[in-house]
Formats: sequence, structure tokens, C-alpha cells
Amino acid sequence: MKKTIQLDDIAKRAIEMYDLDVREITFLLEETNIFYKVLDHAGQQYALKIFQTESSTLEDNKAEIFFMNIIRKSQHVSLPNVYIGKNGDEIQLVETIDSDIPKRVALYSWIEGEDLDGNENEARYEQFGELTALLHQATIDVNIPPEIKPKKWDEVFYYRHEKPVYKETIYQRFLDDDYHNVMDKIIPFLNKKLANYYEDHLKNVRLIHGDLNPWNVKVENEKMHILDFEDALLGLPIHDFATMLYYYQDQDDYANIKKCFFNGYQKISQLPVFTDYDIDLLITARRVNYLNYVLLVDDDPQKFIEENMKKVHLFLNKYQITL
Repeated sequence: MKKTIQLDDIAKRAIEMYDLDVREITFLLEETNIFYKVLDHAGQQYALKIFQTESSTLEDNKAEIFFMNIIRKSQHVSLPNVYIGKNGDEIQLVETIDSDIPKRVALYSWIEGEDLDGNENEARYEQFGELTALLHQATIDVNIPPEIKPKKWDEVFYYRHEKPVYKETIYQRFLDDDYHNVMDKIIPFLNKKLANYYEDHLKNVRLIHGDLNPWNVKVENEKMHILDFEDALLGLPIHDFATMLYYYQDQDDYANIKKCFFNGYQKISQLPVFTDYDIDLLITARRVNYLNYVLLVDDDPQKFIEENMKKVHLFLNKYQITL
């Protein structure tokens, strides 16, 4: 109850930083970040995001806004607008009583529709591919100013201040020797491979979305909207491909999903050269990251660990990799 009151207070004080005639502020959900739905007296709706300290930094937020502004100028992809506060900034800082660190807040236009998750079909996968290509086209040769410092996926733990915690005593009741043996060896293996993508394809590095999952895509009749650019990073198109396919790899029609997605992409842009190994390696890198992250966010991570350790072994066996 105390936390809810504190969040409500932050939301109310944050909205005062915008030139809005607010009628109602309603708590929406708490996931990676905290969201409120805002309604003004004219009936217009907005989404207020309170960034969680552990999920992003101010640098990440600035990269997100920079990326979204580029995409919006291209006028080819539907995405939320970001509103500027009374002080001229897109990111507002709200002081809190219980912390020396102010809460970071942003206000977005409301996007109608349902999650792509649960609404997939061949046409939607193809449309998703088209939008992904348009995102990638929009950032080719964009000069990034020095004050914008996007992260790179050049190691397993690539989020700012992220570190492995699986050695800590508190988590050992969930972990066995196989987990430790594999994690100890596969992390440096993957780190080298991830860094190589940047070294070998430097000319193709650009700003990409970084988290194209089916909950960050809204569908509305024939329209498709892209949301949540918080994980924007300097990367390659295959990084976005692998992130998207991570969420569909276990589907019986996975091969057809890939085909439809890439067919859509090729309608807009030429596919870069890559192999199934590249995609599988990047998917595995994401999986290994989550095998550590789940310890921080799940009180009972055993099932996730068991299922995903099997998938890591399948990757190693498929490509005959000896660590």
C-alpha cells in the first residue's frame, strides 16, 4: 500500500511538469517499468512511464528519445509521440522523499490496439518484417551526437551496470554443477563472438530497437505499431532478428515464421548476409543473460533454469561446440 501511494504521488507530481489539463490518472501496470494512463479534459489519452532505476539509465532514456525522433521523421513507422515538459525536456526528473535519486519519467501518446502476442498469423509476421526493415533503414548513416551514448550488445551482460550474480551464495539452492560449468565457460565464449560482430561489420552498425518482442508491438485492424524503444542500442539488423525470433523459437511453425518475417523484410530492404548459426548464437546469448537475470526477478526460477539449460545444451550439440 505504501509503495502504491508513493507511485501515485510521483505520477501526480510528474504530470504537473507538463502543460496538460488532466482529468484522471490511473495506475496501469508494473513490469520492467511502471505505467499510468492519463486522461485530459478533452478526452485525449496518454501513457506516463516511470522508469525503474534498475532497468535503464538516463543515457538509455536519451538514446531512446533520439532514436524515436529519427523514426518519427522517416514517417514510415507508427510509434508513440514523446511529449516535452514545461522545461523543454522529454525526460522529467521527479524528486522523492525516500531516495536521493530522482525518478525519471516520460509522457507518450496513447497507442490503441492489442499486443501482437496472441494475434499472430502469416500476414502479421510479414508485416512485422516490413516494419523492422523500415526501422533499420531510418538509421542508416545517422550521425549520433556525443551526448547520446547507446549501449552495444558486445557481451552477454550488456546492460549498464549489469553483472553476473549466479556465484552469490543466496542463489546456490537453485543451481547445480552443470549450470555453473556451462555458465563459466559459455559466457567468455559468447563475449568473444558478440564482440566480433562489431569488429567484422563495423560499417553496418546503426541504432536498432533492441527488444522487438510480441508485447512491444500493437496491432489495430490492419495497422501495426512499434512501442518501447528503451533498449535501443548500437547494433546490427541480425541483433533485432535474433531478439524477435527468441520468442518464437519453440513454435512448431518456427521455420515458417522466419520465412514470413524475412519475406516481409526483403520487400523493403535487402537482407544482410548471415547464417542460422548467427541467429542461434545470438538467441543463446540472450538466453544465457536471462539465466542469470531470472535469479534477480523470480522467487522460484527452477523451471526456467531447467528448460533453458536444456536449450543451451541443444545449441552446443547442434554446432558441435566444445567449451
